[in-house]
Amino acid sequence: MITQTEKAGHWRHTLAEQLHVQLLLDRAMLGSWVTPQCPAVEFDSGVSESLQSIGTTLDLLARAGAVSTATKVNVLHPEWDDTTLKTEVALILAETGAGAPDPVGTFPAT
Repeated sequence: MITQTEKAGHWRHTLAEQLHVQLLLDRAMLGSWVTPQCPAVEFDSGVSESLQSIGTTLDLLARAGAVSTATKVNVLHPEWDDTTLKTEVALILAETGAGAPDPVGTFPAT
């Protein structure tokens, strides 16, 4: 991550200058109506895990019993709102039978 941040820092100023020069040339040579200004250059983090990696991690956590269904859905779909998330969790629990009530009413043990 540090290397990528450093590289972005090196390129940010150079790219901004080059784009500014291109805007100046565009106005001088082609008569563009755009007022040339030095643009702000931003870089995204660029780091994203593959779905396979996320799936493997969630599978291992699920096998260990160390992750809830809600957390798994939230990791796979961070863009979902709470209503959509809860609906999906309810559907998954209904499909797997994990959301069924304890038939004898003794779980969890007290």
